[in-house]
Amino acid sequence: MKRVPLADVLHMQTIFRNPREVKPYMVPYPERCNLPASAIHASSDSLIIVDVNAPAAHIAQHKWQPNTPDGQGAPFLFEHGKPDAGAAGGAFMRMFKGPTTTGSEEWHFPQALAFPTSGIRSSAIVSITCDKEIITGGHVDNSIKLISADGAKTLEVARGHFGPVTCLSISPDSNYLVTGSRDTTLIVWRIHRSSISRSSEPSSNPGTPTSITGNNLASDRNSKSRRIEGPVHVLRGHLSEVTCCAVSSDLGIVASCSNSSDVLIHSIRRGRIITRLAGVEAHSLCLSPDGIIMTWNKYLSTLTTFTLNGTLIAKKQLPISSSVSCIEVSADGCSALVGLNPSRESDRGSDLKFARYGDADCQVDEANRLDLPLPCICFFDLYTLKVLHTLKLAQGQDITTVALNKDSTNLLVSTANRQLIIFTDPSLSLKVVDHMLKLGWEGDGLTPLIE
Repeated sequence: MKRVPLADVLHMQTIFRNPREVKPYMVPYPERCNLPASAIHASSDSLIIVDVNAPAAHIAQHKWQPNTPDGQGAPFLFEHGKPDAGAAGGAFMRMFKGPTTTGSEEWHFPQALAFPTSGIRSSAIVSITCDKEIITGGHVDNSIKLISADGAKTLEVARGHFGPVTCLSISPDSNYLVTGSRDTTLIVWRIHRSSISRSSEPSSNPGTPTSITGNNLASDRNSKSRRIEGPVHVLRGHLSEVTCCAVSSDLGIVASCSNSSDVLIHSIRRGRIITRLAGVEAHSLCLSPDGIIMTWNKYLSTLTTFTLNGTLIAKKQLPISSSVSCIEVSADGCSALVGLNPSRESDRGSDLKFARYGDADCQVDEANRLDLPLPCICFFDLYTLKVLHTLKLAQGQDITTVALNKDSTNLLVSTANRQLIIFTDPSLSLKVVDHMLKLGWEGDGLTPLIE
């Protein structure tokens, strides 16, 4: 019998392919997880969790092994990380908090030193690179900072905006960073990988636009000493604060939206507007690998998908009392999962929408109205916006952020009531172990895998 690589086995078992087989598992001792979270990064052996105090966020590292039974009913191994008692951020905070008990200090994770700007959503100004480093915006000095996951130390500071950074996004390959600001502009930055990662990666990808021109060639040696290079381009066209952005190296584009202007598509290579989605108001958006743009309008409670040239693909209206907290797109670009919470303005949300748009604009035919439980995570077909499956959460479990592991077999959800829920297909862990045994894996148990 031909042996199939484990990666190929997992590729056929993503939660997007088998959403009805997915079950929730609560991580024990959630008070030791650094919750609620504004960002989570799940690698094959660790979890990085940034809490909602960003940019002055606490940062935790946990060990885990997905798709591996722990022998106690969970289809994954999880070991809580312990804070670095010697971290500068933690010591700085303890000076003001005074003496604490041993138990409470044991799980006080290191905190990044930052002075945040008010009125900015924490999840919009935090992103984690594939090197497990954190980039934050929202600082009063209009900067962005590169933070280490180990000890929450500031590794680098970059400046280019004339107002606080209100949103940021990293490309899936972690080569580009885009920041949006209250100064109505966006800036494209180039991210240089750490020396360990750079030594093992290919020298160039012919399909990815390069940011180094003839003028930059002389200073290339100096730029490599910095992890964040830029500004590469300053992108203009918005009329007010930029609220959300997304970037794709493969497509070579940046998509962005603001409170009072159209959705804009810019070129990474030239820094110019390619497409303007005229009349499309969005408060959140994302990009698929195939170039589909999904937008969310909080006033009309509508999800909409467009092509890159602005052609409408599909449109659905969510419950009036709902709000979108996060969107993740599958690696194949066919599906998307959307986290939905009860709206904070549900009591007067309908009146606000009708006052802003009028009765005619709020009319949506019944076929495009969706009746969904709140809070929940919905799986959508990206081209038709048909609901493929719904994961219902309990009352009070409002979603703060979600994350997928690399092979999309596990979905991690942080909730407002300080819970970490991992959704996965339990049968997959048994298949993985069976596959490992067939390949000749031997061991005295599974627990030592994360020791």
